[in-house]
Amino acid sequence: MKDGYSTFDLTWQDRIVKVSYQANWLNSGQWHIEMRCHELLPVTETGYRSQFISAADIKTAEEIADYVEDWLNQAAKDPRWPEREAASRQLKLC
Repeated sequence: MKDGYSTFDLTWQDRIVKVSYQANWLNSGQWHIEMRCHELLPVTETGYRSQFISAADIKTAEEIADYVEDWLNQAAKDPRWPEREAASRQLKLC
């Protein structure tokens, strides 16, 4: 774990997403949230995403899981997501 970060696992659509976060990142008044997943997510092509969120939008650490889950659910409404998800599950010959 990185210094000053807290971490938890979130299960989203049968994927395990590791979420790390730090409040008031570098005294900026923002939360720094990182997501890591070995599978494709609708918010990242690489399995990693870093996001800064205003402390006005997230007041407590308890709100982080709901925020991340809502973020993923909203991104999954993109009409391209089902196609990207299906393609990621297909075996590919290189």
